[in-house]
Amino acid sequence: MQNKGYPTRFIEELKQKCDIVSTISRFLTLQKKGKTYWACCPFHYEKTPSFAVNEVEQYYHCYGCGESGDVIKFIEKYENLTFMESVKYLADSVGLKLPELEQSNQDLKQMKLKAEVLRATNLAMNFYKECLKTPVASQAREYLNRREMNQTIVDYFNIGFSPDWTSLISYLEKNNVSREVMKTAGLIEFNDSGRAYDVFGTRLMFPILNSFGDCIGFTARTLDPNSKFAKYKNSTQTLIFDKSRTIYNINSIKQLKKEQKIDYIIICEGTIDVIAMYKAGFRNTVACMGTAITNYHASQLKRYSDKIILCLDGDDAGQNATYKAIDVLSEQGLEVKVVKLKENLDPDEFLKKYGAEELKSTLLNAEDCIEYKLTSLAQKYNLNDSYQKNKYITNALEIISKLDSNAEREIYLKVLSKRVFISVDVLRRDLSGSKLTKPSNPLKAEATPEKPFVVRQEGNTKATKFIIASIIHKQPYAVEDVRKNFKFKNSSYQNLYDFVVKCESEGKTYTISSLFDYFDVDNNPDIKEIIDFNFAEYGDTAEIYYNECTKKGDLPTLEQQKKELLKLYSQARENSQKIEILRDIQQIDKKINNIKDKKQ
Repeated sequence: MQNKGYPTRFIEELKQKCDIVSTISRFLTLQKKGKTYWACCPFHYEKTPSFAVNEVEQYYHCYGCGESGDVIKFIEKYENLTFMESVKYLADSVGLKLPELEQSNQDLKQMKLKAEVLRATNLAMNFYKECLKTPVASQAREYLNRREMNQTIVDYFNIGFSPDWTSLISYLEKNNVSREVMKTAGLIEFNDSGRAYDVFGTRLMFPILNSFGDCIGFTARTLDPNSKFAKYKNSTQTLIFDKSRTIYNINSIKQLKKEQKIDYIIICEGTIDVIAMYKAGFRNTVACMGTAITNYHASQLKRYSDKIILCLDGDDAGQNATYKAIDVLSEQGLEVKVVKLKENLDPDEFLKKYGAEELKSTLLNAEDCIEYKLTSLAQKYNLNDSYQKNKYITNALEIISKLDSNAEREIYLKVLSKRVFISVDVLRRDLSGSKLTKPSNPLKAEATPEKPFVVRQEGNTKATKFIIASIIHKQPYAVEDVRKNFKFKNSSYQNLYDFVVKCESEGKTYTISSLFDYFDVDNNPDIKEIIDFNFAEYGDTAEIYYNECTKKGDLPTLEQQKKELLKLYSQARENSQKIEILRDIQQIDKKINNIKDKKQ
C-alpha cells in the first residue's frame, strides 16, 4: 500500500463507512440508471451528465473530462484538500477517530511546521488589518480612497498595512510564533547584523487566500513614490505558497460557484485589477500572481467553469503572456476568448473611464482566441508588402495547422482568406502540403504490433490494455484468467495483475476503489487508463474480442495449452494440484469442442 500515513485497515474501514454514493450525494444530485449513478461533473461544466458513480466498485469516473477516483479523492478535488485533510474530513463526518500516523518523524515534523506556518500567515493578516485602522496608516487609507476602495471592499479582501519593520514580529511572538516559523512563512528576514525585520515593512498589504479562505501569502504595494524598491512585492515560495499553483481570488470563485453557474472566468494581471473588477460587479475575476499561467492554474479553474476570458495588459509583455496562456488553457480543454481593452488600458483604468456597462459589452464581444492570434500576428507585418504578406500567411497557417479538426481549420482558413485576399482553396492546398498539418483524425493512431507481451501469446498495445482491463474490472469472460500467470511487458500492468493474483490467492475480494490505496493512480497514466477503461465501445463483442486477444478461441493454441497441462499433471505429486490441473483441462476441452462443433 502507498505510504500515505494511515494504517491500511483504517483507510479500508473509513471507505466502508463513507459509501461513495451517499458521500457524493451531499454535493451532487445523483440519478440512478441501471447499476450506475449519474450527475453533471463538478470538475467541468456540462449540460448532459457524464459523471458516473459505481456503487459496487466504490469509485467515480467522468466520461467528459476523465477525472476519476475513490471517495477520498473526490473530497480532495471537490474541496481542494490534501489527502490527510480529506481523510480527517471524512472521518469527522462518520465519527471515526483518527489513528496515529505511520509517517516518519521527518514527515510529521513537516506537517506540523506547515500547520504552524499557516497559523502565522493568518495571524499576520489579522495584524495588518488592524494596523490599517491606526493613525500611522493614514497614507494607506488615502491611497485606498483615491482608488475608490470603500470599507466593504477593504473588509472583503482583508486589506491591511504593515506599519514598520518590527511590530509584526512582536505581535507574532506574543502569539507564540517562533522566528524560525516566521522566516519559514516568508514573513521576516535577517539583516547582516542578524536583526530580524518584516519583509513587507511600511507597505499596503493584500492577503492571498486559498479556496478555504486561509491566508497563504501576500502581495504588498509600496506607498513611497520615490522608493528604490519594486512597486509590488509578493511572498516568496513557502510550504504553503507557490506562485505557479496560486490563483488570487479563487476563494471568491468557489463561493460564487456554490451560488450560481459561472458562465466564464476573467483572468487579469494583478490584484488591483481583480479588486476593481469585483467592485464593479465582476465577481468572476482572478489573477495568477504575476506569473505565467500554468497547467495547474488551468486545471484548477476548469473546476469552476469551462470558459475563460483573458483580459491581460495590451503591451508587448501582456500580448506574449496572452499567447502563452491561450495554449496552456486550450490544452486543458478550456474555451478561451480574449479581450483587448481600448487604448491599452488595464481593467481598473478602463472602468474609471468607460464604466461597468461598457466593460460588460466588451466582454460579451470577446474575440475567439485563434482569431486573436491571427489578428495580433497581422499587426506585426505590412500586408501591402508581398514578402511580408507571405511571411504572415506562413505563420498564420502554422497557427491553423495546430487545430485538432478539419472543421476548425476550415473556419479559420476562411478568416485568413478575407484578410489576405487569397482564396480558401489555395490556402487549403498550402496547408495540406505543409509538414505542420496534423492528421485529419485527432485520435491517436493504433500502436504498431509489439513482440509477445504474454506467455505463449501474441498481441499489440490495444489488445494488452483490453486484457488487463477485463481482468481488473472482473469481466465474466476474464475471471478465470487470474490464474493464467500472464506476463506483461508494461510494469504497471504487471503490478496490477500481480495485485489481483495476490488477492485471489489470499481469498480476498477487492474493489476498483482499493486500487487508489495501493497505486499512485494520479501519477501513473497507464494504471489510470485501465481504471477508467470504457468497455461500452465494445458492446456485445467484448468477449469475442477478448478471446481473439488471448487466442482463447484459437484451436492450435488451446491444444498446445492442453498438452502442457497434461505434462504438468503427470509431474504433479499432490492430489490438490492434480485436481486443479484437471479443472483447467476440462475448461480447455469445452472450448475445443465448441470450436469443432462450429466448424461442423
